[in-house]
Amino acid sequence: GPDFGYVHKEPLFEAVASLDSFGNVEVSPPVSVAGKDYPLGRILIGSSFPASAGRRMTGLVRDFLYAQRVQAPVELYSDWLAVGNINEFVTFVPTSDQKRFRMLLASPAACYRLFREKQKEGQGEATMFKGKGTALGYSGTDTKRVTINKVLSNDALAQQNQYVQRCIDWNRDILKKELGLLEEDIIDLPALFKLDKQGKAVPYFPNTVTMIVLARTLGIPKPFGPVAGGECCLERRIRALLEPLGLCCRFLEDVASYHGSLGEVRCSTNVQRRPFAFKWWHLAP
Repeated sequence: GPDFGYVHKEPLFEAVASLDSFGNVEVSPPVSVAGKDYPLGRILIGSSFPASAGRRMTGLVRDFLYAQRVQAPVELYSDWLAVGNINEFVTFVPTSDQKRFRMLLASPAACYRLFREKQKEGQGEATMFKGKGTALGYSGTDTKRVTINKVLSNDALAQQNQYVQRCIDWNRDILKKELGLLEEDIIDLPALFKLDKQGKAVPYFPNTVTMIVLARTLGIPKPFGPVAGGECCLERRIRALLEPLGLCCRFLEDVASYHGSLGEVRCSTNVQRRPFAFKWWHLAP
C-alpha cells in the first residue's frame, strides 16, 4: 500500500533458525545514553552468549541491522531460550510521565516472591491451570494438580529458574547500560520457566511479557496462575504493577492457539503503528 515498504534478505548459503524470527528484533523507545540521543530508539537483537558457539541470527540479516547506525543495535543474550527470541523476556510500554516508557522484564524471582507471599497468607493450596491442564501438557500439568505449595517445593524447578534469572539479569545489565536506564525504569513481571531436554528454557505458564501493546491497552497472555480469593494472583499482581501507569490490562487466552506451540498471541499478530511526526528519514547517525 502507499507509504509502506520492505526489505527482503534471503541468505543463499546459511540455514535460518528461530533466532531469525522477528520476535528476535525489537526497537526500544527513543533514549538518550551518555550524552548521545537515539530519537528513533535502538534496535535490539538476541544472540548467543559471547564467545560461545551457540545460535545467532543469520549473518545477512544481522549485518543489515548493524548497517542501520541511526538506531545502533544492541545485542542481547537469548540463546538460553528454546525459541530464542528476546520478546520472551523484554518489552516496553508507554507512560505519560517524563520517562515516557517502562521496560518490562520477565522475572522468576518476582514470581517466587509472590508465591511465597500467598503461601504465608495460607493460600498454598491455590491451584494453577484450572481447566487448562491438558493443553499445557508439555509442562507436565495434565498429570497432577499444580498448587503454589507444589511449585515452591519443587527443588529442580527452583534451580532451573535461578539459572533463567541469571540469564535475564545479564540482559538487564546490558539494557540498563545501552539504553541509559535506572532501576526505577524497569518493572519485573512474574514469570516461570522450565528447561527442556536440550537445557533450553520454555515458559512454565503463558508468558505475560510476550504481550501486544495497543497504545495504552495491553493484550496480555492469560497466565492461568493460582486462583486465590476468586482471582488469579498473577493477574492481580500485573494489574497492580501496570494500571497505576495509566495502562489497561486485557488478559487473552492463547493456550491452545499459541502457547502450546511455544508462542504467545504476539507471535502471529502485528500492529500498524503511527509514525513519528517529524521527518525521521532525515536523521543521520
